[in-house]
Amino acid sequence: MMNIFGSVVTVIFLSFNFVKLEVSQNFAKCIDEFFYQKTAPMLKGLVGSTQICQRLQNRYYYATEYDTTKRIPHYSAYTLSFDKCGSRFKKWFIEPQLADKNNSNMLEINKANNNVTTFGSKQAVNIDYTGSGYERGHLNPQLYHCETEGSRKATNTLTNIAPQVSSFNQGIWNVFETTLYDITKRDCNFVGARRYFITGVLPSNSRFISNGRVNVPDHYWTTVCCDSSRAKGVLFTEGWSAGFIGENKADPSISIYTIQKFLPSFSIKLFADYTDVNGNTVENCLFNSTKADNIINEIASTDTRFIIK
Repeated sequence: MMNIFGSVVTVIFLSFNFVKLEVSQNFAKCIDEFFYQKTAPMLKGLVGSTQICQRLQNRYYYATEYDTTKRIPHYSAYTLSFDKCGSRFKKWFIEPQLADKNNSNMLEINKANNNVTTFGSKQAVNIDYTGSGYERGHLNPQLYHCETEGSRKATNTLTNIAPQVSSFNQGIWNVFETTLYDITKRDCNFVGARRYFITGVLPSNSRFISNGRVNVPDHYWTTVCCDSSRAKGVLFTEGWSAGFIGENKADPSISIYTIQKFLPSFSIKLFADYTDVNGNTVENCLFNSTKADNIINEIASTDTRFIIK
């Protein structure tokens, strides 16, 4: 298994029009909402991170760990709902506070501010992607946020975006996101269940767009935690977790892992351990390993490009 989390990272919470960005050390104002067991991932090499809670009309939406040097996010952490989706939001936003602007509202990108000088010192702007040959690839996808129009808007910031190969974005990765959504809706939709996702990228060593300003990641990855710690009776043991990764290129496969195999061998944890009232510990959100294996096998059976590792 590759070392998927060995790089230096920075953490950020996102939003949009009329969205307040609140610097909140260690996610103090919003960690309860987006991280399993109120615990952010333990990533080796985490140095100089900035934790920002983002809210739209007094509601927080998700968290993003952002690299202001490579100008791409390392991951976005969010929860999943199953409400009916509305129309897709198409406009884009930037984060004024990353440009040291005294403005707590996210700004919509327009002709006047779509330039490196105004906002691009620590983040990508639209002009970075123009003519680059890459699409704006979501980490936290709109598909997973159907509860409100605001929640869909809140995914369309360039701090939730990394350069993605078009055929990968619109092809196998889209198929994978939809498949995982559908199976999670069926198998983690019981009373007391809560769904925690972390979606990230692995930066490349040498691929960039916009004259070296924005890194092109080598891989996109996702982990899911179906948290059943709040469920009652037999449902308490119905939780599961798994990890997935795909190479950012044309026509790749998606590698599927048990959460134990997905985690590198050194000291890193994506999902906190949970100890129940009887003193039993559930590691890495793996309440039911048999169910996790069955889900992994089912996902693999839906497409020959989904490969169990």
